[in-house]
Amino acid sequence: MPLRITVLPASTQVGTAVIRALLASETAPVVRGYYRDPEKAPADFTSHPSFKAVKADVSDGPTLDFSGSDAVLYVPPPTYDGRDNGEVARQNAVNVKAALEAAKPSPRRLLVLSAMGAKHSSGIGILRINHVSDEVLKESAPEVLIARPGYFQEGLAHVFEEIKADPPVIHSVFSPADHQVPMVSLTDIGNVCAQKLLETGQQLPARPYVFYITGPRNYSSLDVKAAVEEVTGKKIDVVIVAKDDLVAYFSKQVPAPLAAELAEMTVATSPGGLIAKDFNDYDNDGNTYKGRVELVDAFQRLYKA
Repeated sequence: MPLRITVLPASTQVGTAVIRALLASETAPVVRGYYRDPEKAPADFTSHPSFKAVKADVSDGPTLDFSGSDAVLYVPPPTYDGRDNGEVARQNAVNVKAALEAAKPSPRRLLVLSAMGAKHSSGIGILRINHVSDEVLKESAPEVLIARPGYFQEGLAHVFEEIKADPPVIHSVFSPADHQVPMVSLTDIGNVCAQKLLETGQQLPARPYVFYITGPRNYSSLDVKAAVEEVTGKKIDVVIVAKDDLVAYFSKQVPAPLAAELAEMTVATSPGGLIAKDFNDYDNDGNTYKGRVELVDAFQRLYKA
């Protein structure tokens, strides 16, 4: 029988990437995607015979039913309504844990999406969501995996709006300009996580098994500038957002409480920061999966879109 895999929330960027990789697999797993509104599931998913969109919400525990699933992918979502992200993450994770325990039969494998730096309990800003989720769920299934990817390359999509200015300019929060941080494409994250879900039943070296996902190499603000210039054919200026201006910068994109958390996370990835101290370790870690998609290739897809 094919594996039965559940993804929640399926509307997340990683959830979507993993589902796409699963549906492309020759092993033909049966995939259930949990959506608050199943009508928003992509047409190429809903038209696939091995996919089903299910109405469920991680914040509403009774809607979660993992019965019959062999494996579950959980992507902890942030909240934008002013509530404490750590407390919301804890309650959501408790809901997932309770659903795993109540399922008959219960899933064998749980894969939790986390982030580099989430091993720390404080000083990591919005990544507290991941730390809390990891802690609650680390022993909630016979096989528990925690995936910690680098910064999403697609998270820089805003640069293609910025370059519409005259003269074209982009802003970057990675300081100094030559400081390189791990960045990885959603395609690579989707492929690695899908493979881990398809390996359900195979013995793991630990519970939880923590692994990392990076791109082919690390990238700096100058690398981002070069990639944008290569893709667009335009000469671009890059403005590095100063540490003291980070909250104001992020406040233009998200509510103020979330902006402060993003700023704290960004500072932690700067040279000497709590998260940055581990950057060089990933290349030599036997539990690191190195992706294939270069930043310029991810930008090429974003620019065409």
